[in-house]
Amino acid sequence: MRLGPNDKFWIVRDPNLTSESSDVLFESSLRDLELQIRGGLTMEYNPTLFTDRKEAESEAKRRLTALEAYRAIARAQPQQSIEDVARIALFDSRGKALFEAELP
Repeated sequence: MRLGPNDKFWIVRDPNLTSESSDVLFESSLRDLELQIRGGLTMEYNPTLFTDRKEAESEAKRRLTALEAYRAIARAQPQQSIEDVARIALFDSRGKALFEAELP
């Protein structure tokens, strides 16, 4: 698929602790992406480009679910430092991994 400077696509990036869904998933173009990079979007956020909106929305939901799991762990174990949590994995009822992420 060919995309020109003004053709739209979707970007999904990793959330930070204060991210909302619009921070994680947004429509962009190559021109807009240049501005995002100048504004601070770096590879640290693992940006991923999608031409299919539904696929982008699914990816964004997975990343936001991981953030919610991180927050839940922090609330559930207040005496333990959240920095001690190194990995999050979500499994279905059959034990199949639905999501896995290393935490920085």
